[in-house]
Amino acid sequence: MRPESNFLLCMAVAAFLAAGASPANAACTVPNILSNGQTADAIQLMQDFSAVAGCVDAISPTGTPNSLQFKTNTGSLAGLPLAAGQLPVGTGGAAPQGKALTAGPGIAITTAPGNITIAATSSGSANGVDWLNEAAVVRPSVAAFSLLTSTNAPAGAALVSTSRGMALTTSANANATSLMGETPTPSGRWQATMLAIYSGPLTTFNLPAIAVRDSINRRAVEFGIGGASTSGYLFAYTRTIGGHGLDTILGQTTTTDVGLPPPSQPIWSRLTYDGTNLSWSFSRDGEVFSTAFTVLANDSLTNLDRVGPATLFQQPAQAAWPSAYHILSWQLVSL
Repeated sequence: MRPESNFLLCMAVAAFLAAGASPANAACTVPNILSNGQTADAIQLMQDFSAVAGCVDAISPTGTPNSLQFKTNTGSLAGLPLAAGQLPVGTGGAAPQGKALTAGPGIAITTAPGNITIAATSSGSANGVDWLNEAAVVRPSVAAFSLLTSTNAPAGAALVSTSRGMALTTSANANATSLMGETPTPSGRWQATMLAIYSGPLTTFNLPAIAVRDSINRRAVEFGIGGASTSGYLFAYTRTIGGHGLDTILGQTTTTDVGLPPPSQPIWSRLTYDGTNLSWSFSRDGEVFSTAFTVLANDSLTNLDRVGPATLFQQPAQAAWPSAYHILSWQLVSL
């Protein structure tokens, strides 16, 4: 045997023995016993190398074939097998885990061996989403909301579940009455996004809106698109007090634009609280939002602890008409 070959084999055997004396070590044998002065060919040498390597693997397993190896907290190696489409995810000081991606609303994830595809779900239109932007719809659950009304409540005020979400409904609408479906806000900064359609009297100055309430001081603010006199529509930022905060209008800022969508069409609206300001914006497609109002949150409120859809009936020209504010999508997230 050449001196350098004998040296390499000895080094491999020494490394194997250094792994620790155990019954498994004693059971390991090499197929070719080589002694000093003996001539060994390459085949014998590689067979012995393979045998030693196999013994090392047997006493120091590092996972199943095709698994990712990692160093454990004891310094040894371990293996992480991954199913098709899984990714290794850190666990903060513990062994990593194989996890699959979870699809959020409007997202589809397809996995295959060696492949992950992430795509927006289609609503069936040529552009992937129709004018309602079904891919962005998050259907609300009426169980997450509580109904509040002004002290003098609209007749038949109710918060009901529907086949497409939920609705605020009335059987008639007296002057200066309101109703709201509210849910607790997250702590810190947050954003509420809503898709809604209103049916009922709009004139004069009735306002389907998204509202924020201070339940401690019983005050509220409302943002929406409502009726302007007996024709047209307006943006309105309204501040109310009394009762639960829905009785009396304390002040109102309005603006009109000939391009405003009527509330009888599906309207996306978004209210964002950044810790200082409330910003309200609207959209026709749920993708591109235009900001209409940005106001100081403490302009009227101290605690912003409730949010939800609301309808204000200020001077209804058709007080005997019923109304329904259909909420087709609702999403409230922390920022």
